[in-house]
Amino acid sequence: MEIAIPPDLVFVILAAVTLIAAVLALQAKELIYGAIALGISFIGIAGFFVFLDAPYLAMLQIAVYVGAVVVLILFTIMLVRREQSDELLDRPEGGQGAVGLWLAGLLAVAIAGVAALAGPNLPAAPPAGNLPVSSLGLVLAAEYPIPLVILALLISAALLGALVLAKVEK
Repeated sequence: MEIAIPPDLVFVILAAVTLIAAVLALQAKELIYGAIALGISFIGIAGFFVFLDAPYLAMLQIAVYVGAVVVLILFTIMLVRREQSDELLDRPEGGQGAVGLWLAGLLAVAIAGVAALAGPNLPAAPPAGNLPVSSLGLVLAAEYPIPLVILALLISAALLGALVLAKVEK
């Protein structure tokens, strides 16, 4: 007897695991715990690929990001002297978490608004499976402009987050 789990429930569980692990990776006081949470977040993303019937991408995600990047981070943490890693942990909190949550909520509201406005404009059926790679950009721009805008918002938010994290205070 096979138990059927609703796809919406699978999506919500994967999204919760991925987002909670990503937040834990950012907020971890110990670098080891942050790297482990990052690995769990990457495994959640691989779960999305499995959910989308892309097992090759899921295995690539696990092999490259979990198997290589997280292990590299863990080895780097173990090889760096403890005094240097303690200096990285001494960062002021100063309400940065609240500002980050507020901005994440604002981004979620913007994406939800764009998706709500675009609902009737999305194509009813996906394009044919024999789409050549050379015309992929044209199909994306012509048939999926709103998801493309949402993706651009998400990538811009990730870029801004990376710039804030990489900023060196003097």
